[in-house]
Amino acid sequence: MKKPAAVTIASIILALTAASCASSDGNDDETPVSETGEELRGCHGKASSAIPTSGDYYLTSFGNGSDSGTMSCGSNTNHGSWYYAASRQRYGCGAHIKITARGKCVVAKTDDYGPDICVENAAGLPIIDASPLVSQHLFGTRSAGWSDHFKIHVVKVPSSTPLGPC
Repeated sequence: MKKPAAVTIASIILALTAASCASSDGNDDETPVSETGEELRGCHGKASSAIPTSGDYYLTSFGNGSDSGTMSCGSNTNHGSWYYAASRQRYGCGAHIKITARGKCVVAKTDDYGPDICVENAAGLPIIDASPLVSQHLFGTRSAGWSDHFKIHVVKVPSSTPLGPC
């Protein structure tokens, strides 16, 4: 039996928006979608390819616990057991990015698409959606949501740079 695909914030939002974001007048931006009470509007399954000149993002995490599957570039999340990130639309499949925060550093491989622009709009800053290991190393928690506002700095590094803590 085939395992389900990895669930990213973008894919969760896509599933929820397909069922509940379309309002009766056809204006998707009027109906909020949220499981936490926070409002997300205008979710259309599109992720930004713009790289902020500042290199600043917020961190979110996906792939923890039973959430395992194949990402859009082909690697498996393996229950969040390695250093990966979404944002292939910004950096390309397999790119290595150095993520820094609070005096700490970790390198992750971009292997998935996302998150949806609506999540970034709600957060107020672009987002890097990454492995729970990234969040654990930088912020001491495996779970990071868009409303946590965990600020990080990201730069692309050579693909020969080893994944994991710097």
